[in-house]
Amino acid sequence: MTERMEQTFKELTEANNEENRAKWAKEWRKQGREVIGLLCTYVPEELIFAAGMLPWRISGTWRESTPHALVYRISTSCRFCNHALEALLAGDLDFLNGVVSTNLDDDIKCLWDVWDYLGKGEFRHIIHLPHKSGGLALRLWTRSVSQLKRAIEQYSGQKLTDEKIFEAITVYNRTRALLGQLYQLRKRKVPPLSGAEMLGVTTASMVMPKDEFNRRLEELLPYLDDRKAPLKAVRPRLLVSSDMLDNLAYIKLAEDSGSFVAMDDLDTGSRYFLNCVDLSLGDPILALASRYLNKPESPRMLNWDKQVDRVIDWVREFEIDGVLDMPLMCSFPREYMRLYYSTRLKAAGVPNISVKREYHFANSEQLRTRIGAFIEMLETRR
Repeated sequence: MTERMEQTFKELTEANNEENRAKWAKEWRKQGREVIGLLCTYVPEELIFAAGMLPWRISGTWRESTPHALVYRISTSCRFCNHALEALLAGDLDFLNGVVSTNLDDDIKCLWDVWDYLGKGEFRHIIHLPHKSGGLALRLWTRSVSQLKRAIEQYSGQKLTDEKIFEAITVYNRTRALLGQLYQLRKRKVPPLSGAEMLGVTTASMVMPKDEFNRRLEELLPYLDDRKAPLKAVRPRLLVSSDMLDNLAYIKLAEDSGSFVAMDDLDTGSRYFLNCVDLSLGDPILALASRYLNKPESPRMLNWDKQVDRVIDWVREFEIDGVLDMPLMCSFPREYMRLYYSTRLKAAGVPNISVKREYHFANSEQLRTRIGAFIEMLETRR
């Protein structure tokens, strides 16, 4: 029984590996159904799911070289965008019927422009995302979400009724609740899963049909409750911050250096699923708009003070010893926030370090040296 459950868990944590991530999408296509790629976690996936299509988070190739993409983009631009475009041009994403994005930042907008120019996929849509929350921003964002709904209806040829959307929201809220339960287990002194395994689970939820993912995780939770993670050390406890980080190797490197990643500030992790959609609002479009605008924000949003306050709260809640910031190379929103972020954490007594990384796994020895030195410093403070 234990062996079978461990194998099931391993399959889940490896679902977003490069050789596995398209498995469910391709099976979906074989059944005559459509797959829509997402370039941004602010896209309200429930609308796509409600139309009987599979929302599928786009990952870039993990290969080092991006020769096709560099025909359209300079090398010193967002590495995720370069690797995502390379995957598209290399034919890795030919199973997609379309793509949806927000104007998250200039690099994402340029990537979507190239995608649209190339005419890849029959359905291509981009929506405007405000840079802050609040009443006026919510009204603007609700309009964007409504426009997406109408575009999906026009493309799919079916009406997205309130009932269909609420059914999709219920499925997605269940995913969020299950992942929330799993994150609570990370508070234990001897955790049942490592930070790398946790990232594997959250990214699995982005490439699998949510109802299937829910069934698998529900089956695994009782087993994971009694499991012990395969970690070299359970202290110091780190919180990792980054964006577009979907390669488990970066988290594993930090843990193999003698730490435990007990919490994250990732759009592929906590920021993806935290905050359920409030079904009591009655209007499903308003409910979706409110949830996606007010979920834990990315650095492109202008409420940096709120974002750092949230990280400091997580530091206390998860008993974090230090924050490891891993900004993606040439992804500028986090770089713009870096000085404010570091200064605020330092003032709150939270040790932190910033280590730039590529999108694909690279420069491992250099990273190991810097992260290892940070871990050693944290150990001297204990």
